[in-house]
Amino acid sequence: MFRKSVFLLLLLLPFFGKAQKIDILLLNQKYPQALETIDAALSEKPTAELYFKKSMVHQRLMDYPAALADLNAALKLDSLNVTYLRGRADLFQAMGNNTRAVTDFQKALTIAPDDLLLKYELGKAFLFLNDYSQAFQTFEEIQAVDSTNVMFNKYSALAASKAGRKKRAMHLYEKYLIQNPDDLSAYLNLAAIYEKANQPNKCMNLLAMAHYRFPDSRAIHLKRANTAFVNKKYPIAQHVYQSFMARHDTTLSVYLNYGICLYHNKHTEHALEVLEACYAESPSDVYINFYLGVAHKRLDHYELAANYLDFAIFISIPEFHPEMYHHLAQVYGSQREFEKSIACYERAYELDSRKVEVLFEIATTYEEFNFNKTLALNYYQSYLKEAGEEAENAYYALDRIKRIKEDLFFEK
Repeated sequence: MFRKSVFLLLLLLPFFGKAQKIDILLLNQKYPQALETIDAALSEKPTAELYFKKSMVHQRLMDYPAALADLNAALKLDSLNVTYLRGRADLFQAMGNNTRAVTDFQKALTIAPDDLLLKYELGKAFLFLNDYSQAFQTFEEIQAVDSTNVMFNKYSALAASKAGRKKRAMHLYEKYLIQNPDDLSAYLNLAAIYEKANQPNKCMNLLAMAHYRFPDSRAIHLKRANTAFVNKKYPIAQHVYQSFMARHDTTLSVYLNYGICLYHNKHTEHALEVLEACYAESPSDVYINFYLGVAHKRLDHYELAANYLDFAIFISIPEFHPEMYHHLAQVYGSQREFEKSIACYERAYELDSRKVEVLFEIATTYEEFNFNKTLALNYYQSYLKEAGEEAENAYYALDRIKRIKEDLFFEK
């Protein structure tokens, strides 16, 4: 039926005016014929409308420079036409010139200030320009008029997020996801905002919902596992990594994180198997060496533990050194290499004075092995002074100070 109608329209073309002929040719995608008809009409009388239709033909043919020239000609004849300005702004965006697009959208809005679709396109153009402050302001103006439109809400949320307005972005994304719960990217964006706002529980709950809704999404699955891992929810992370590896291809970083989860969840021997497989792939990775070291330490493989931890310190960046020296000190203590142990403790404290419990461990090392009671006393006292009310072993330290002082008195 449709084909018959089109055939009849084509038969009637000679009896229609030129404008109608052009529209029918465009409708039926007869672009070369449409261009011929438009050029013939322009030779008789150039009009802005003809140039605009010619630009439409050139856009269909993907000849954007020619389409831009047509729109320029249309606006030269009718500079205040909102449709032509919008069309040129859209074309500028398609050609990657968002600065010129903003100019045309702004000019169109001076003519039609209540056109929310124009303002919506302007807001998106600001986003493409990374001018997030202007984008946020534009979408807030839209929200003041219409806070129910789903697309307005989506881009308002994005603009608020990009502009660093975390609370506003959260509110808008939460509202948008109620309207459109099938937008996968919105879950990822909102999860990132929750992370920045230090709301890990909300982030985990959101990603669990997203995983339920998009069970085949690799991105959501991995994001959920990584978020649990970063927030040290190792039992959840281990479970999610296991299910991820069963369904998707696995990278070294995923397998390493899985091994670290096993270590923290006390599956030490299994963790060693995974970490050793990672080591075969990347023997110079600081995390692999560190966790191999602490895993061997837990299993009393002190020589291996010392080797891995020593190498981890050698290859790591300074910010990781305090924790590594701390573990290495404990390994040396277990090997009864007390001088090395104390040197590592002191180095850990030197690098990070917040690790006040290290002072307590130095004191017990000096005392336990009858190495030096006077130094033990000094370190217990330093520990209580530096830790203050946060001293986890205050009562034990006070008791040992009392007893050491008594021992030193009687030794005199």
